[in-house]
Amino acid sequence: MREQRTIVNGVEIGTIFQFQKIVGAIGSSFHPARLIVSLLMVLVLLASGSLWDSFSRVDASALGTNNHEELLQSRAVAIAQAATSLGHIAPDDSNSWTAVEAQAHLLSAWEEFVFEGDVQEKDQTEFRRLFIELERVRRRGPFEASATYVVLQWNTIVDAGVSFDLQSMCSGVVSIVWYLPQLLWSQGYHWFISLYGFLLVYVLCIGGGAIARMQICWHAQSQRLSVGEAFDYSLSHWRQLLVAVLAPAMLVASIAVFLMLMGLVLLSVPWLNFIGAILYGFALLLGFLVAIISVGYATCFPMLIPAVVAEGCGGEESIQRAFSFAISHTIRYLAYALTLLISLVIGYVLVTIFADLTLRITANLVDAGTLNDSLRSAGMFQQGTVPAVGLAWYESGAGYVIQFWETLIRCLMAGWVFSGFFSMSMMVYLLMRKACDKRDTFDVCASEQE
Repeated sequence: MREQRTIVNGVEIGTIFQFQKIVGAIGSSFHPARLIVSLLMVLVLLASGSLWDSFSRVDASALGTNNHEELLQSRAVAIAQAATSLGHIAPDDSNSWTAVEAQAHLLSAWEEFVFEGDVQEKDQTEFRRLFIELERVRRRGPFEASATYVVLQWNTIVDAGVSFDLQSMCSGVVSIVWYLPQLLWSQGYHWFISLYGFLLVYVLCIGGGAIARMQICWHAQSQRLSVGEAFDYSLSHWRQLLVAVLAPAMLVASIAVFLMLMGLVLLSVPWLNFIGAILYGFALLLGFLVAIISVGYATCFPMLIPAVVAEGCGGEESIQRAFSFAISHTIRYLAYALTLLISLVIGYVLVTIFADLTLRITANLVDAGTLNDSLRSAGMFQQGTVPAVGLAWYESGAGYVIQFWETLIRCLMAGWVFSGFFSMSMMVYLLMRKACDKRDTFDVCASEQE
């Protein structure tokens, strides 16, 4: 048999893998309609979470840490220091104060101290230190504690992305999507993770479906959908979207409940524990199934909602397609997922820079012609902000309104993460579909676009 040789002069990586299409979605994610959708998502989640915490009486401040007693001690010390600050004698009821009440007392005492005059720099430093310490140890509800945990981990991801530390980036993602739900459940916040978790999934499905719809219509047909058109589509497919996102999680939860009941019935009763021990091999198989589904669910999550939007299929089919794509081309999918994460970090850094510049430039220009202190706290992302005291009523009132507008900018910045994630995840799905089904990323049937 004659030997034949094929000579390959070169391989165009960009043509085969097309990472640039994922990175390119950063630009389209800044479209105003998508930013409006993502802003609405953030506002709904913030409003509902704050409402939950306002009615909740639990203290979740130590979420993610094992030093609850240390936190209580630090809180007691901070309250005691605030009660005796600036040369005051501690009030009789200071032992029963909360950190918020101690902050209010500290602000009142500081305002009197400033009014009397002779304020030195060391006094300002001590006042600021006490206020920030009280803010650090004050009671937080499950939502605020979870949000704080997510922000800390997200900042870790961003810092690791800037330094290209892939291990720390992946660790931050695992902490958010894997460890946080376990922490909430293990520390007893069952109602919060069940009810608010469902609301979170619903918001992700409706808002994420709308953003993914905008991305595929723009990519395939250069058509820019309005906010109403995108929401109409996602609301008309809410069942499929919910099934796609919730079905794997519900299956894992069902198996987990079965294993807990198995332990309660078969391993807690004398004599029956022998049967439980015999069936423990079956329990191990179920545990292995839980591990496989959980890892697959967390890994394939970026493709679940885009599969429904791109194909117009049911939730079960979208799960099947996402899992099969990831299994068929695992290395390719992991490369695309890593590209998505790095692109998300790049886009977020850009958003942060522009948001910070917007706040600073606006505050500096407007304050140049302002004759009072209405803009004292405006203009930047401040860490450990201390409220200004000694302002006139019109200055403090205007300051609150200005803070409202700046808060919208910060919410818009946070909301871009949703816009960027679902825009880029749609491109990941289309690229994986091209690799597995040999369909071009621009190939979207008319029936799918109805």
